[in-house]
Amino acid sequence: MSKSDSSVTIRPGQELELDIHDIAFGGKGVGRVDGMACFVAGVIDGEKVRVRVRKVKSRLLEADLLEVIVPSPHRIASPCPVFLSCGGCAYQHIAYDHQLRIKRTQLREAQRRLGGMAEPPVEEMIPSPEPYGYRNRITVHVREGRAGFYAAGSNRVVPVEKCLIASSEVDLGFKDLLKSRPRDGDYLIGEKKRFGGFRQVNNAVAEILKKTVSHAVLSGDAIRALLVDAYCGAGFFAHELQGSFTKVIGIERSIASVAMAARQAAENEEYLAGNVEDRLSEALEAGESDGTVLLLDPPSEGLEEAATHAILGNPPSRIVYVSCNPATLARDLKRLSETYRAEKVTPLDMFPQTAEIESVTLLRRLP
Repeated sequence: MSKSDSSVTIRPGQELELDIHDIAFGGKGVGRVDGMACFVAGVIDGEKVRVRVRKVKSRLLEADLLEVIVPSPHRIASPCPVFLSCGGCAYQHIAYDHQLRIKRTQLREAQRRLGGMAEPPVEEMIPSPEPYGYRNRITVHVREGRAGFYAAGSNRVVPVEKCLIASSEVDLGFKDLLKSRPRDGDYLIGEKKRFGGFRQVNNAVAEILKKTVSHAVLSGDAIRALLVDAYCGAGFFAHELQGSFTKVIGIERSIASVAMAARQAAENEEYLAGNVEDRLSEALEAGESDGTVLLLDPPSEGLEEAATHAILGNPPSRIVYVSCNPATLARDLKRLSETYRAEKVTPLDMFPQTAEIESVTLLRRLP
């Protein structure tokens, strides 16, 4: 069957046998049918499965798993009764060590395909000390008296009595909410300890992330005159690193976070309110390029082109890039590649059982 014929022949509802050769970022397995990629949730690379086609598009298929014909040795029983109905987790059916391998491979492949790197310098993934029970906050949706989480790709609420990736304190808060018979609405349940600004959801890995970033920022024997912390939030990294630099400048669009960072600032710290793309040039011009380190921690959309132009217009000696999206990271590293070389990419499993990937990349300016 040719590619042009396959979209006509294959119909929703049709059952197929499929060999799964890869797991895509987002958690779905990938097989091929007459040259078309077919995406299926709940499978593992190396498995042979039977699926029912749900959606036919011009270049791909989406299907639902019916049966695992040849299971992977990494397949385990999911402990959650609503796994794959609830949209929160993607990998509970996969042994944790293989989850880590899958995520590292996805990060490497993004660097190859989208970033143009022949040999991406991706290290082994740092695991979470707790594969379950790590989330310090969850958002519970209540609709028509039903409390739970959204199904994947929709706003339909899947009723849930317990979230296995929530911490014990958050789980108690969830139980109290259920007992209270809440009205329809959205409820944020978090640990009681207060943190200013943005807070990572995994306390233990957040501390590992802080150490990983600090090590990258302070690596080598380069001059440490100026640290520019873009997307700095309330100063999570800047406060930790200020003692190693003559001057620290943070940039953050949230006025409340800037005010909080300023209240806790040392004398050598300054915080600018505004969009990074608007204020980055100003911050980089405050020091000599050879003595400047730039720390980037953008949202999942990555860097705006204006921010990239600001970097290339006054290039610091090193960049440390914290990312939660392999695709936008790869795109941004490619844009910077004429001036910088990615020396090391360190992935961390901030979100076990889910498809999310956190990473820290160290870039050095080319001579």
